[in-house]
Amino acid sequence: MAENTFPRRTRTTPLFAVLCCFLGARAGAQQLDRAKFFEERVRPVLADNCFACHTSSKLGGLEMTSHQSLLEGGNSGPAIVPGQPDRSLLIQAVRQTHERLKMPPEEKLDPYQIDDLEMWIADGAYWPDAGTAGRAGDRDRKHGITAKQRDFWAFRPVRNPSLPKVMNEPWVKSAIDRFVLAKLEAQGLRSAGPADKLTLLRRAYFDLIGLPPTPEEVDAFLGDTSVEAFAAVIDRLLASKRYGERWGRHWLDVARYSDDRLNSTEMEPYPSGFRFRDWVIEAFNKDMPYDLFVKAQLAGDLLDHPDREEIVGGLGFYALSPQHQDDRIDATTRGFLALTVACAQCHDHKFDPIPTEDYYALLGVFNSTETDEFPLAPAEVVEQYEEEEEKVEDEVEALEEFIDTQSRQLLDVLAARTSAYVMAAWKVLGPRQGDPAAVAGEDSLDQGTLERWVKYLGHSPRNHPLLDPWDELLARGAVEAEFQRLAERTQDLVVSVIREKKEVDEENHIRTRGGTITRVELGKTELLSLERDRYFLWRDLAFEEAFEIPVKFESGILYYGGEEIDRFLDGAWKKHLESMRAKVEALEARMPVKYPFFHIISDVSEPKNEYVRIRGNKDNLGDEVPRHFLSILSHGNPRPFSKGSGRLELAEAIAGAENPLTARVMVNRVWHHHFGQGIVRTPSNFGRMGERPSHPELLDYLAAWFIEHNWSLKALHREIMLSATYALGSENVPENTETDAENRWLWRHNPRRLDIESLRDSMLYVSGLLDLTLGGPPEAIDDLCNTRRTVYGYVSRRRLDTTFGLFDFPNPNVTSPRRIPTSTPLQGLFFLNSEFVMEQARSLAWRLNEERGANDTAKIRRMYRLLFGRRPTKEELRMGRGFVKADAKGWRQYAQVLLSSNEFRYVN
Repeated sequence: MAENTFPRRTRTTPLFAVLCCFLGARAGAQQLDRAKFFEERVRPVLADNCFACHTSSKLGGLEMTSHQSLLEGGNSGPAIVPGQPDRSLLIQAVRQTHERLKMPPEEKLDPYQIDDLEMWIADGAYWPDAGTAGRAGDRDRKHGITAKQRDFWAFRPVRNPSLPKVMNEPWVKSAIDRFVLAKLEAQGLRSAGPADKLTLLRRAYFDLIGLPPTPEEVDAFLGDTSVEAFAAVIDRLLASKRYGERWGRHWLDVARYSDDRLNSTEMEPYPSGFRFRDWVIEAFNKDMPYDLFVKAQLAGDLLDHPDREEIVGGLGFYALSPQHQDDRIDATTRGFLALTVACAQCHDHKFDPIPTEDYYALLGVFNSTETDEFPLAPAEVVEQYEEEEEKVEDEVEALEEFIDTQSRQLLDVLAARTSAYVMAAWKVLGPRQGDPAAVAGEDSLDQGTLERWVKYLGHSPRNHPLLDPWDELLARGAVEAEFQRLAERTQDLVVSVIREKKEVDEENHIRTRGGTITRVELGKTELLSLERDRYFLWRDLAFEEAFEIPVKFESGILYYGGEEIDRFLDGAWKKHLESMRAKVEALEARMPVKYPFFHIISDVSEPKNEYVRIRGNKDNLGDEVPRHFLSILSHGNPRPFSKGSGRLELAEAIAGAENPLTARVMVNRVWHHHFGQGIVRTPSNFGRMGERPSHPELLDYLAAWFIEHNWSLKALHREIMLSATYALGSENVPENTETDAENRWLWRHNPRRLDIESLRDSMLYVSGLLDLTLGGPPEAIDDLCNTRRTVYGYVSRRRLDTTFGLFDFPNPNVTSPRRIPTSTPLQGLFFLNSEFVMEQARSLAWRLNEERGANDTAKIRRMYRLLFGRRPTKEELRMGRGFVKADAKGWRQYAQVLLSSNEFRYVN
């Protein structure tokens, strides 16, 4: 939303209202101001406070999506009377002067917001779509999507536009150039000259494979004077396995790929998550048609395809997600469609024609799936493993059940001796200041349990006041008899709390039918619970997990699980426990290594629709919503999905050639990575809050071309990179900067800093250490022994590697449309102090010595060829020779300086 340009006011005066009406009569001259006032001062108030309940939900029968719907009103009558704020129910409701209607229900609007609404109605209640809202055929029957909204650029069908005429015909190499040149000529801009051959070669290498060309590859290209020389380079790079590593990483940003689950307490790696990363890389290398690439990630298990293994791995897009369904909706719609559908979770989208029903229609699709595995091994191998795993699980379950039974019985035993433990704690904490071990021995108590009681009673405050009398007696130095009476009362309290908790649990088990009732039923079921203070006392005594108030305990005072239970068992019980553990260990020892598999999702046996959650509250349910595609991308009202969860139908709708967004979005992503900015500079938001395309006809041309060429990404790269636009130099044209300093009209190529993947890989590459092995499990980036390409580095949702974070690597918890480059002092210090940089400098110096011996001039020339693709100047040679002779560490430091230089870190 644009910055608010209307000043805030005090309460509206009658005279001011008259003036507003007078100004409203001048509608023709003031139409722009009225629209601006509505968008900046009225619509935001309605969106924030009214739309959640009064758009598609229509609470009270009132819909607030148009001028006409406000005139029609709801169960209480028309919501507005244009020109008469005092008679309008909307104003009475927000003033909260109406006898029944007092809105919003939670909190009254600010006075200035009410003023704005009054002024708006006094001026005639202008609504931008008012002219078309009431005409038949202009509005979808249910969701209120207007013809004007459907005419927004992103929702129009993709059309193959005619090629524009240009004056500078000799400059044009492709149709792309015609669209670009037409804009330049219309703006009166002069394009930069073409890039020199070395610059163009390095640009192509980093764009397609993320590595620099070797000196030999540079010499071959510079020596090839044929017109097809650059096309041959592109074809060779597109055929390289390195291409998939480079462009697969771009997609993994969108797919929010990670090697571990989102866990705030510990690292929890996916056992086979890297296979999705490898699948993406292989899909790019094979040039899988993009429409199939999309379908494979949505419904690879449901497609009719001759090789399921080739496509089912794409389901890692969801199986490796942070496990929140709203994330899956966001990643799907932003990633494939560049629409922010997740913004419709609590109310209709405030800016785009996306009703909240559409969000819950998609939520129904993803809630009708579950995580699963797809084996990549023969059936007999899988069957053998599962048999052995089931045996282990059965024995582990029996072992845990035995320990739990003993733990619960021990809990009752220790609770029955609470009085003795409390008195023993007094002997330790009271005036005697006894030793816990000695006191436990004297009173025949368990020393560990006594130490827990001492620790617990020796600290306050607690989460409950039930043991405050202990603190009071201890503070005033009460006599033993008083403590004895308190100890007996405490034992009665402890025993009763533990008994009550058992009764509550048993009753809740019955009310939830053993935990089998649905989520909706659970929301309507009245469950029992302990009174607050008694619950916290129970937790402190019997909880199985750690807690920290008043001090940290690994479990409740009286709870002993795992190996802690051993010292309380003897005789047959202890022998039985040892026997069960030995059996589990034996079974685990003979377990085969688990077969390889893909993490996937699959449909549940009984897919279900979701209900609208009013204001996003799962406990406040509205209407049931059939699973379906987005309304704005459907013809008329969307048809309900009928095949399982609906994933296959969703995939076909998204990847269909008639969908106006899918091809445009991917073409724009490719353009973004070639030019540093997209034709639309918000790659994952083509809605009203996103930027408009700088070259809309070019975007449509490329989208149509992409579809016509079988959705081939490699063909699209070739088409873009063989244009004169791509081959432009990056030098500045001073007369252009006043008109287009941001280079939106593409009069030159934007210089770009290497991302962390290309930067790290290039350092390893020129030092001679880069391991080009394809695929496999991830390795830590901060491990100096890891010399593999950065795309194979371990990506964590819990704790991102510091080098990744330092150089703008995206947050893997959310889909990321682009990297946001930063320039910080820490980045400079990285090149100065990083062990990794120094190790590559040492290796580069060693490589030069191996290749060129003791000849300093030859080594400097070789270093420049390796790092920059060019020969050093005479001055650079002179300075280099002087530097390496000045210090024993000269060659390592010299290599480090050049690796840190802008020429190495940037590509023009």
